[in-house]
Amino acid sequence: MKQYIRAELELYKKNRINVIMGLCGLFLYALLLLFSGIGGTAYCAAISIIGFVDVLFFLIPLYLSPASYWRNRQKICISSEQFLLVLGESKRTYVKVRIAGFAAIYLMVTGITAVMQIPAYLIAGEQYSVYGFGIEIVLVTAFTFLSLPVLCFVQARFLTVAIPLWSGFCGGFAGGFLGEIADKDSKEEFQTFLIFMIVTVTIGILSMGYRYWKTIREERGGKR
Repeated sequence: MKQYIRAELELYKKNRINVIMGLCGLFLYALLLLFSGIGGTAYCAAISIIGFVDVLFFLIPLYLSPASYWRNRQKICISSEQFLLVLGESKRTYVKVRIAGFAAIYLMVTGITAVMQIPAYLIAGEQYSVYGFGIEIVLVTAFTFLSLPVLCFVQARFLTVAIPLWSGFCGGFAGGFLGEIADKDSKEEFQTFLIFMIVTVTIGILSMGYRYWKTIREERGGKR
């Protein structure tokens, strides 16, 4: 398993544009987190969307390989699944690496969110609210897990279209979500977002679990 992870890490690094954009987004997200203590509820919710977008930048190289070709003046990107299965990686290993990669990216972004609360507290002082931190974690988690059904169920050859479309949908949904926040009480909004997170995390875990079960069944010769 370690050999597959190392090999996929090298393939991951080939997606330089997405990785560089992800690192730049991570720096911007960390910078904005410095002022989360004085920004209020709406500010915390808004920058959490930036954290989610940054998660997407790091997730895309997991599912879209750097390999591509031209057909009728149109660039066709080859998915990581198509590319790796041709090279001999099993479907089960592919799914395991995706789960490990997803967990690592999610923990990296939420870990930075947690660490940056220290300088945010020092800047805000008594104005700092732990509910702001809670809103950031809850919304990043909710939107990240909301992307799992697409990544788990959409066929590999359609991911180049599905990922941007789903990202746009999540962005529009988040915009409508944030438009109703204004300057409401942080505790009240945190409780509302927490329910939303529980629903999306449940959907995401079920999607990932079903994908893994389906993969095992296919490898054992079950119905496709």
